[in-house]
Amino acid sequence: MVADVPSYVLESLALVGPEKAVGYLPLQTVTQVLGLKVEDVIAQAATRGLRAIAIGPHHCCIKSGALYVWDEVALEAVLRVGSATIEKVKAPAEPEMFVRFIARDWFVTEHPIMQIIRAAFADNSMPA
Repeated sequence: MVADVPSYVLESLALVGPEKAVGYLPLQTVTQVLGLKVEDVIAQAATRGLRAIAIGPHHCCIKSGALYVWDEVALEAVLRVGSATIEKVKAPAEPEMFVRFIARDWFVTEHPIMQIIRAAFADNSMPA
């Protein structure tokens, strides 16, 4: 990692676990700002018992694409709690497919899926 990059840049991924089911960073941030190889970050997540995928720009609402890391058990729990909303908006209920679903489109704050996304990212900045 580049020495002068603040440690909080990696927090979105480093804090993933039982309390924060999902985190992401733009691929450009991983490679150009942090100076890391995407494959190495994915491997590091796996050693922590987490899942990770890099989603390219053609399948992601983030311009450069993004690296998503998630805790399978924690995300399954979030999806179970939000199952009625998931069914209503026709979102996938399987963790990896849900991650791909939320990566693909940028949802407006008022969209029903946002409550589940905020829960998955442990984002308490807005009321559920």
